[in-house]
Amino acid sequence: MSHEKQHINEEEALQEAISPIVNRLIDKNFENSGDKIASQMAPLIGGAIREQIKSQKDDVVDALYPVMGNMISKFVTKSLEELLNKINTQIQNGLSIETIKRKIKAKLKGVSESELLIQENNQTKIKAVLLIHKESGTLLSQVENEQSQLNDPDMLASMMTAIRSFVNDWASNNATHSELGEIEYGGNKIIIEASGYSYLSVITEGAISPHIYKEIREVLEDIVLNYADEIKKFNGNFDKLPKDAIKEKLQTLINNETQPQSSSKKMHPLIFIIPFLLIGYLCYAFYQDYVDYRIQSEIYKRLEQVPALSIYKINIDVKDKIATIDGKVPFKYHKNLLQENIQEIQEIQEIKNNILVTPTLTDPLQVSSNIAYFLAGLNQDKHTNLSYSFDYNTLTLYGIVKNTTIKNQILQELQKIKGIQNINYDNVTIATLTIDANIYFTKGSSQLSAQAQTILLDIISKINNFNSKDTIVLNSYSDMIGDQIINEKLAKKRLKDISDFFKDMGNLQNKIGTQIHFSAPPNIDLKKEAHKARCVNISLKNEEK
Repeated sequence: MSHEKQHINEEEALQEAISPIVNRLIDKNFENSGDKIASQMAPLIGGAIREQIKSQKDDVVDALYPVMGNMISKFVTKSLEELLNKINTQIQNGLSIETIKRKIKAKLKGVSESELLIQENNQTKIKAVLLIHKESGTLLSQVENEQSQLNDPDMLASMMTAIRSFVNDWASNNATHSELGEIEYGGNKIIIEASGYSYLSVITEGAISPHIYKEIREVLEDIVLNYADEIKKFNGNFDKLPKDAIKEKLQTLINNETQPQSSSKKMHPLIFIIPFLLIGYLCYAFYQDYVDYRIQSEIYKRLEQVPALSIYKINIDVKDKIATIDGKVPFKYHKNLLQENIQEIQEIQEIKNNILVTPTLTDPLQVSSNIAYFLAGLNQDKHTNLSYSFDYNTLTLYGIVKNTTIKNQILQELQKIKGIQNINYDNVTIATLTIDANIYFTKGSSQLSAQAQTILLDIISKINNFNSKDTIVLNSYSDMIGDQIINEKLAKKRLKDISDFFKDMGNLQNKIGTQIHFSAPPNIDLKKEAHKARCVNISLKNEEK
């Protein structure tokens, strides 16, 4: 026990003797080799900070808040000042196409022009794209915007790897499987998209649209698809890595988002007066057309109110408040009457009265009255129904007549009416006489009963009334009872008796066609209606339309 106590006392005495010498040596070495010591301690500091964040995150935040808060405040103030200066410059940029378009767009959207400018200046801008090896944090390839130069991209890649690793470890410890996707600092944002053995770190400025995320994913998918094996086997030797091809693919993100837009050229303010002049001219032209149409309508309205003028065909054309009148009237009185009525319209500046006086012109009212009287007599026949329209000199007929003969007779009589030069009768049709009658016979007989003779007399009356020249068609049918030769003789006898009746009693000159059928008529059941099978059907075959 005494031996151990003596040993401790010796160590304490030795420490007291050596400590001042060692401290002086450390101070002197730090003064002479400060850079070397800093480089040796740098790797340890990162790990120490990482461990400190894991164990005492709140203490680290409290320690850094005074410095970081002041820095962020200065950054936000500076960024906002630059944005306002840019907006003021654009507002004061004078009259340009973009300025007018922006003003119109702001009105349509219901926002102020300043708000629209803020929105326009908040477009996405990709500043740099880094492809980083997941495992080692090595920067495999990078591209940067011309206006954005990274001071130390390798250090940034290492820092991003450390941050990503820290966040992923934290997420793993909290039973989640999420990847770090974005890091925001000030007005900038770092988008992290990982796949395979590498990940993309895209530094952007402004609002991020879904289209940007889609393009980033497509570029990374393309790199993984084509160069996954080279990235997987990467061990620090950049010679085996297709850097040029990878860089070219990364460059597409910069090219797509940062292509310079052609600045709108200032134009002379007078050029913007042209659209207004054009609109003004169109409005004036529409107004003039409206005035001319209103004058024309007023003239026609006045003519309709004067019976002596309304019956004549008069054309009115108004252009630039100049009324041109064309037409024909029978007396100069009508022409002067027309002039007097039109002159009362104050908006008319000039009247060109081109009315021709034709003394031999027939009064249209009288012509129309003669046509109406003639057709009224024809329509007394129940088979005739005609109407008409009369546009001076041209008569158009509509309706139906019994036959072509009567139609031709009507046309001949109408042509005799003075004042009709043209007759249009395409809309006149010929009434069709339809006959469908059956004459029935007793078994084994061809004699015409009283009822059958009445039916035949009615058919004769209709044919004579229509003056029809259609062919009379007789079809004889049989009840299929008895000898066929006897039935054939009966059929011929029945057809002959009916034909003779038409010729003797009706004095008909129509052709008569006959046909014998050794069968029952259609839709007749011989078992139930055998008496209806012994018949002759009478119909007409229309020969003229």
